[in-house]
This record gives sequence, C-alpha cells and structure tokens, in this order.
Amino acid sequence: MLDAGCGLGDGLLALRQAYPLGEWHGLEWSRPLRWLCARRCPWARVERGDIWQADWGAYPLVYLFQRPESMPRAWTKACTDMAPGSYLVSLEFPVPGVTAQARMPTPGGRTVWVYRIQPNQPTGH
Repeated sequence: MLDAGCGLGDGLLALRQAYPLGEWHGLEWSRPLRWLCARRCPWARVERGDIWQADWGAYPLVYLFQRPESMPRAWTKACTDMAPGSYLVSLEFPVPGVTAQARMPTPGGRTVWVYRIQPNQPTGH
C-alpha cells in the first residue's frame, strides 16, 4: 500500500497500527521529510519522488492527505493508474462529484473517504 505524499509518516504510522501485516510504501517529494519519515517508519519503503509522476498501478490501496483542490487530480490519476477493485483513501477531503464507497470518522474527529476503482471508471472531470 502506498502513502502518496507521506510527509513525516503520520499516515503510515496510523495505517500500520490498523493493518500491521500490510506492506507499506511512502512517497515524498521533500528530501528532509522523506528522510525523517524513513527514520520514523523503518518497516516501510520510503522513497523520494513526485506523487503525480509515480505509477500507482502496483498498489491495491493508495492513501493520501492532500489539499481539497488536488482531489480531482488524485481521482483522475487513481482511475488512470490503478486496477479495478483497488482503493483510493483520502484523509479529510472528498473527491468532488464522486460517491464514496465509505466515509468513516477517525478517533481525532477527521473523516476518511474510501473510493473503490471500478472497471471503466469515469473520472467525473
């Protein structure tokens, strides 16, 4: 599973706590944040890279915490790169105009939006 834009690794830490047997990958553009994340999450493969240029196709789940205005772009990328049946999971921000498979509150009061990629999924944008 991929944390796209993993920052300091808070998402990876929370996801690993929920799914300890997962194989975790992080991708972060910032060199210092990538380095710190790799130190905080030694069990994850954390690489430096551009989430928009990376291929998300190998992952059954991509998690991200982006800005609201980047969610349409993330949805288009997920529909283009990811296999049917895989999941795009967003902390805090929904994909405008797309119905989520699930919407779950976190213990901290935030919302997690879960989207399942369907065959020939229209991007809506």
